[in-house]
Amino acid sequence: MKKILVLFTGGTIGSVCENGVTDVDRSGKFLLTSQYEQVYGGNVEFHCCRIMNILSENITSANWQQLAEELYKVDFESYSGIIITHGSDTLAYTAAFVGMLFRHSQVPIILVAANLPLNRAGTNGLYNFANAVKLICEGKYHGVFAFYDKLYLATRMLPADTCLDRFSSYGGDEFYKVSQQMLQASFEPLLKKPLKLTKSVLKIHGYPDIDFSAFNVPENAGAVLYVPYHSGTACTSGDNPGKNITMLVEKCRKSNIPLYICGVKEGGSVYASLDAMLKEGIKTLGAISDVSAYIKLLIGINQTEYTLDEFMNTDIYFEIVK
Repeated sequence: MKKILVLFTGGTIGSVCENGVTDVDRSGKFLLTSQYEQVYGGNVEFHCCRIMNILSENITSANWQQLAEELYKVDFESYSGIIITHGSDTLAYTAAFVGMLFRHSQVPIILVAANLPLNRAGTNGLYNFANAVKLICEGKYHGVFAFYDKLYLATRMLPADTCLDRFSSYGGDEFYKVSQQMLQASFEPLLKKPLKLTKSVLKIHGYPDIDFSAFNVPENAGAVLYVPYHSGTACTSGDNPGKNITMLVEKCRKSNIPLYICGVKEGGSVYASLDAMLKEGIKTLGAISDVSAYIKLLIGINQTEYTLDEFMNTDIYFEIVK
């Protein structure tokens, strides 16, 4: 009989709806595994552990560090796979975090979430969980994934839209473009030392008429990530200094921290604005989502085993689309 470790963190998949309000279930029951056994029988042995019980919009880097510490304690050889239940709001971020840190896992680690609490009609929580169990039992893949209506590679998942609650993948439907051979490749552990997330990343999304004077770089920031337009561009007009990204560059220089932009296409000509940004010393990241870029920077500035540039320019776990 397959043994699967289920780590509960809260989220909608671990919530109940009462009197029109959805919140985490504080009863201590594992409703998800009970529902699975009622529907599918006892064909799997679940070992359950609730490591936190929060709605995922409340997640912080301290929670990510807690999750990593719990995973580091696991004897992976004792299980056929690991399922992490999670809220949908920040699922893509946690998936990228786990994907990079535990890329070396020889058993599948699958994060699952739900659109509605398990006690509501129309929830996809049991469906997502059951498919994660099925994938683990099949033993076809190892590595880190997320399952929400379909399978996603952990470092390519993008947050769901706010209208239809649909997730997507950076670079398209990447899971089926990444070969089975690549997904079966062996990885070394990313870090040899425990990770302590003491420094933060300030992430700023570009938009028309942005006012860079409104942003302050936190004292504990280790880097700033600017998410540009799809052409890798930002405002570099000199008409209004507050609208020019060079103001952000100066703020980063004064704080002595690097400024990165993500999603910059390689090869070919560049726009004058991007050329100006490069001349200002802004560091570019290639075809990587802003989610994975943020998580990669967060890990990068808090580890000491690589230089930051070396770390950021290495494809850790398929996050760079090639």
